[in-house]
Amino acid sequence: MKKTIVFISKTGLVAGILAATICCKPTAHISFSPDTQWKFRTGNDLAWADPQTDDSLWDALSITTCWEEQGYPGYDGYAWYRKEITLPEDFARSVTYYKGLEVRYENADDADALYFNGRYIGRTGDFPPNYKSAYGLERSYVVPLAYIHTDAPNTIAIKVYDDGGEGGLLTPSVTLWPVTPAPVIETQAHVLAEDGVFLENELHRMHLTIRNPEDGKRKVRVHMSVSTDDHKPVSQKTYKANLRPGAGMTWEDHIQLQGPGFYRCSLFVTASGYDLEPVAFNFGSEPEQITSIPDAPEDMDTFWAETRALLDAVPMKPTLKLLPEHSRGPRNVYLVQMQSFGHETIGGYYAVPKKRGKHPVIMTFMGYGSNPWIPKSEEDPDFITFVVSVRGQGIYKAGNRYRNQWFISGLESKETYYYRGAYMDLVRALDFVCSRAEADANRICAQGASQGGAFTMALCALDDRVAVAAPSIPFMSDFPVYFNIVDWPASEMDAYLRLFPETTKEDLYKILSYFDIKNLAPRITAPTIMAVGLQDEICPPRTNFAGYNAITAPKEYKVYKDNSHSTPAQWQEVRMAFFTEHLERLQP
Repeated sequence: MKKTIVFISKTGLVAGILAATICCKPTAHISFSPDTQWKFRTGNDLAWADPQTDDSLWDALSITTCWEEQGYPGYDGYAWYRKEITLPEDFARSVTYYKGLEVRYENADDADALYFNGRYIGRTGDFPPNYKSAYGLERSYVVPLAYIHTDAPNTIAIKVYDDGGEGGLLTPSVTLWPVTPAPVIETQAHVLAEDGVFLENELHRMHLTIRNPEDGKRKVRVHMSVSTDDHKPVSQKTYKANLRPGAGMTWEDHIQLQGPGFYRCSLFVTASGYDLEPVAFNFGSEPEQITSIPDAPEDMDTFWAETRALLDAVPMKPTLKLLPEHSRGPRNVYLVQMQSFGHETIGGYYAVPKKRGKHPVIMTFMGYGSNPWIPKSEEDPDFITFVVSVRGQGIYKAGNRYRNQWFISGLESKETYYYRGAYMDLVRALDFVCSRAEADANRICAQGASQGGAFTMALCALDDRVAVAAPSIPFMSDFPVYFNIVDWPASEMDAYLRLFPETTKEDLYKILSYFDIKNLAPRITAPTIMAVGLQDEICPPRTNFAGYNAITAPKEYKVYKDNSHSTPAQWQEVRMAFFTEHLERLQP
C-alpha cells in the first residue's frame, strides 16, 4: 500500500512539474510595436548606428509617410532613423525563451539596412555604387539573443537610401516578434490558364497544393480570398487537411470572378495554430475585353497641335561629341544634345554603325528617374541606338529643377505640366533621328519600360514617323483607375492636394487626361507589341491594357505571369523578332 501511495505521489509530482513547465512556456504569439515617431537625420555616418551616439538634436519624423512631406522636400540620398526601446517584461521573457526577435516593417523607399544596438543585422536592396531598389518589399530581420538587452534599453537604427521621388520608411509600424519555430508548410497555387490569364470561354479554375515536409503531423487550414485588383472582395473559400509527415493534398476548384479584369488571390495558411506567411499572386481574365471610362477632353487634338507648333518654332541646334572610350567596337557612340520645347536642353547617347549606309534605328526611353546608361559599341551592330534623356531625367537628373518630383511638377495646368514638355522631348529626339543622313527614317523603332513604355506609346500617338513599337509595363494610363489599385503615384497627388487644398482631385484628373496614354492610344498607327508583368504593383496590368485596348493598329501582347515591374530576358528576343519582322516589310 505504501508503495502504491508513493508511486502515485511521484507520478503526481512529475505531472505537476511537467504542467508547470508547459504553463510557464512563454507565448510566441506576442508582439511589440514602438510608437511611430523616430529620430531622423539626413546624411550617412556609420557611427549613427552606435547606441552611444547623441541624437538629442535630431529631428523627430513619423515612419508612416515620406520625409518629403515632413520638412525635407526634394531630398534624395541617405538618411538614418533611430529609436530607443525597452522591451516589455512579458515580451522580453518570450524573446529570451525563443532566443531572439524578428523586426518587421512594410516598406522603405528605396533600400535600407538595419542595426540593433550597433550590430549590423541585414539589408534589403543595395546602396550605391551597386544601387538596387527594394521599394514595395516587406522587411524582415532576425536579431539573435546575444545582441539584445532584455532588461535595459535597446537602440534600433535604420539606414535608408532614396534614389528619387519620395523617400524614407513608409510603414504603419515597426513591429518586433519573438523568433519562433514556426512550422513549414509548402504551398503552391496557380490558376489553370496559360500565362495566368483566362481567355474567353475558359473555365475559371485554380490548382492548390499543400505539403508537410516536417517530421510531425500538422493540422492545416488554408483560407483563399479573391478580390479585384482595386481590392474589392469577390469570393472566399476555406480548405482543411490533416497532414502526416511528408504528406500533401491537392485541390482543383472553380473560382468565382466578376468578368474581364485582373484579380488578386491571397492564401492565408494556418498550421497547428501558427499563422504562416500568406501566399499571394495576381491573375487575369479576358484582358482585351476590359473597358475604360472615356475621359479625353474635347480640345485634346487642338492642345497637342498647338503644343507641337511651339516645339517646331524652337531651333534644334544639335551637337554630337564622340566618346572614344565607348567606341571601340563596330559602332561609334556619341553624347548628343539639342534644344527642345521651351528651349530646354535634352539629349542622350547615340550609337551609330561605323559601316557606311542608312541604318534602322531603335529609340529607347528610360524609366521614371532612371540613371542614364550608354549603349555598348558591340551590341546590335546593324542598328542605330538612341538612348534618350528627356528634361530633368537621365543625364540631366543631377540637380534638376524639378527636384525629382516629375509627376507632380507644374500640375497646376495642362500648359505648365512637366509631361507636356517631356512628351515634346520625345518628338524632338525623333526630329533629330530623322535629320541624320545615316538614319533610315522609314525604319524607326521605339521601345521602353515603365515611364519609357508610356513615352513609347505617347511618341507613336503624337508622331506617325515611328514604324514599329514595343512598350513594356507602361506607366501613365487610366489615372482614375490607376490610383485605386496601387499607392504610387497616387501618394504624390495626395501630397500635392495637401499643399494646394483649393485644388480638387477632379481638377487634377482633368489636367492629367491630356497626358493619359489611354486617351492618346487611339492615335497610334504603328504596329505595337506590349509586355505585361502580371504581378506588377507599380504599373498594374489593368492600366497597361487601358492604353493597349484603345490601339486600332496591328498589335499583340505578352504576359509574363511571374514578373512584377520587370520583364524576363526572353522579352528582348521577342521584341527584336517583332521589330525585324515589321522592318523587313519596309525594305526597299
